[in-house]
Amino acid sequence: MPENLIIATCQHPIHAQVNKNLSFIRKQILEANARGADIVHFSECNLSGYAGEEFDSVDKKNFGNVQNALMQICELAGKLNIWVIVGSHHFENGVRKPNNSLHLINDKGLIINRYDKRLLYGAPGEMEHKHYSPGTKPVVFRINGIECGLLICHEWRYPELYREYYKKKVKVLFQSWYDGNLSSELYRKEGKELGELITGTVKGNAANNYLWISASNNSRKESSFPAFVAQPDGKTHQKLTRNRAGVLISRIDPGQVFPDPSSHNRDRTIRKC
Repeated sequence: MPENLIIATCQHPIHAQVNKNLSFIRKQILEANARGADIVHFSECNLSGYAGEEFDSVDKKNFGNVQNALMQICELAGKLNIWVIVGSHHFENGVRKPNNSLHLINDKGLIINRYDKRLLYGAPGEMEHKHYSPGTKPVVFRINGIECGLLICHEWRYPELYREYYKKKVKVLFQSWYDGNLSSELYRKEGKELGELITGTVKGNAANNYLWISASNNSRKESSFPAFVAQPDGKTHQKLTRNRAGVLISRIDPGQVFPDPSSHNRDRTIRKC
């Protein structure tokens, strides 16, 4: 029988300096642990910084700093017996451009898997494609007897990815964003409305696939939306305050039943498609 799962959905301002980001990460892991969390969830590129924003391009020569910081996070996770999902770029051997990745660290302090963002933002040769290589596969893992999955940012636009995880029996999805560091003018013109669109779409995908979704975001001002957790009925379970670092603690009970009007037709529709 699956146990309850206590998740800590975190947000903090993301900087170009890895040590600044590491300081926030350590502090929030310690807070999450003190509040009884089983797993700590961070935003996209929250350790390394995000190419095209904090820096113009990823310099492989500085990758050692990121790796050293990642090992410190692993050490802390093992010491506290807590799971951690942390965002960073990652270089594979022989690959010129890194992946935009989520590293999955278990409660023994070991990196047991890595999710690489599959659907990059922009046309080929533009935007994220200038800096990153796409990933190729979903990642499913189990904690407290509950199947969990991972997505990153722009992938919120593809309902097929949420349905893919539903088919894999995932019950909790951890999705990480970098949707902050906007100017006040850009937030007024685009960011506020985009944040509403993202949160509405994510909650719709939660309801369509009967998923819990933990949504972590960059809190650096201006952020388009605060970190939140969506319930399987599509409602907001809890959320943080926009533009402010924080740790959101949510207790997920796998036995809790939510209204699910799609339950009678969902699987039948999948079989027909």
